[in-house]
Amino acid sequence: MSTGLGLLLLTTGCFDTKEDFTINPDGSGKVVHECTFQAVNLNMGNENEDPGKALTNAVREVLEKATGIDAWRNVTFKTQDDGRLYFRGTAYFKNLSQLNIPNQTMLEFNWQQMADGTTQLTLSTNKIDKSEGLTIKKKAKSAKNLSPVEAAKKIKQDRIQFQQAKPMLAGFLGNMKHAVVFHLPGKVSQSSNFTKDAAGNLAITFDGAKMVAVMDKLVNDDVWCQKHGGTGFDDVKEKPAMEDEVNQLIYGEKAPVSATITGAVKPLFDYATEVAAAKKEYAETQKNLKVGVPRNRANDGDSEVIVTAAPATGGIKSVKVVGVRLVMGADQKRDLRPLNYYKDEYSLALLVEFPGAVQSVTDKTALNVATADDGTSLLPDSEWDRKVHFPNLAKDKTAAILEFKMNLPGSSVKGLKELSGAVQYRVAGGTKEMDLGLGELTAGATGTNLDARIESIKDGWQKNGSQQISLRLKTNPDGLKSLTLVVAGNKTELRQNGYGGGGDSYSFTYECKTNFPANGRLVAEVYDKMQTFEAPFKLENISLLGASLNAGK
Repeated sequence: MSTGLGLLLLTTGCFDTKEDFTINPDGSGKVVHECTFQAVNLNMGNENEDPGKALTNAVREVLEKATGIDAWRNVTFKTQDDGRLYFRGTAYFKNLSQLNIPNQTMLEFNWQQMADGTTQLTLSTNKIDKSEGLTIKKKAKSAKNLSPVEAAKKIKQDRIQFQQAKPMLAGFLGNMKHAVVFHLPGKVSQSSNFTKDAAGNLAITFDGAKMVAVMDKLVNDDVWCQKHGGTGFDDVKEKPAMEDEVNQLIYGEKAPVSATITGAVKPLFDYATEVAAAKKEYAETQKNLKVGVPRNRANDGDSEVIVTAAPATGGIKSVKVVGVRLVMGADQKRDLRPLNYYKDEYSLALLVEFPGAVQSVTDKTALNVATADDGTSLLPDSEWDRKVHFPNLAKDKTAAILEFKMNLPGSSVKGLKELSGAVQYRVAGGTKEMDLGLGELTAGATGTNLDARIESIKDGWQKNGSQQISLRLKTNPDGLKSLTLVVAGNKTELRQNGYGGGGDSYSFTYECKTNFPANGRLVAEVYDKMQTFEAPFKLENISLLGASLNAGK
């Protein structure tokens, strides 16, 4: 048992999570998800690791691993003074029963409409990802076939194993908390193990330290152990299997965690309208954090790349297919995920070579035509799905990988007659320095350029004399090259430790190895003379794998 749990502790950090759900009658909804967690660094001893990169990598992982979510909105994040990471965002989901945010949630729920017109809200465990979290599985009652002496021996051995693993359990679960509040679309006619907050909404809280205490109590309960053919806690791998006796000790009632809702007819909010707005904002977040973009050490390097501007004529040099994903047979109900995808899809990754370095590829880049060789259109019905939302720029910014999703081809389709669209990209003609015009470097100070505002100045979490400044600027991350602290003519370029926001306003966190003197100045180097180009592209007569069908003809 201890070996498997040890691996678990290395791959899952402790968390303190708060979630505020708003649910519609059909099970769609939104949740304000707020979590403070410890990022796990498997590369221990690397003192030179960039804290800003560690933060954005951790946040990117949260967004990429979450399932059942249509879009995120109002995503913010930061490194706290104690070194832990903080994440907050609103997630929109079509089905509460399919929502999962791994490594940041312990409680998961099912929403089921019953034949009598009521709706059941129940606590569920291990319903989606069997590889994360912690489960205490009940041992099969094979001990019935053991003699009294053998059964007693097994219980004793199980207790020894539990005590050996207890320090690790306490380390993993002890600081874990998950508090949930539900705003429901009807009247709660019956509930068990939920409480109600001041406004009458259902609430429940999981406390890891209490769970460890309950496990310790049951392990030493002879009646419990005889009933379970051992302690019942000798296979610790995923999440707590909450049977009624455990629920009673954790939440107060010897019953399932459930609620019955009646009169759930009117939605609490317009899901389609809000999720459409959220998708637009989330596209910018995906782009800035490179969510969904494959990464390796080569493209995560810190070395600076000197680039030159693309020629004013715009255009592109070439385009070709460099990747294909074809998923068929995905089954969410049975948890069958080919290539780890819940939905069937056909996607092509195109390598676009530019005539020079570009600043960014915009979200106006889209497919216009995707015609199969049998004449059918594979173009997605939604305009949103035809666009590129997280292009991956090369390190020297002279090329990009663009991924396009399409409808599944028919069984008789061998290739594509035409695949065409347009790439829109931006080029910077240069950079310019801009004093932010802050009267003094103190929290709350506002500047005359970029709508600059200092949100906070705090000591660095490493307590080594450094300080961190949180600065709100009217610019996106692509538009800001660097930030420099100027004191009595001496210039110090600051290290960026992360950012969060959306649209054209972001909060940036920068670190200084010393302090930020009140009489200092902040100078931003921003990209200047931006130009936008739109270049069409077309591929004809290619196989489903992207190879030319005209070769040899």
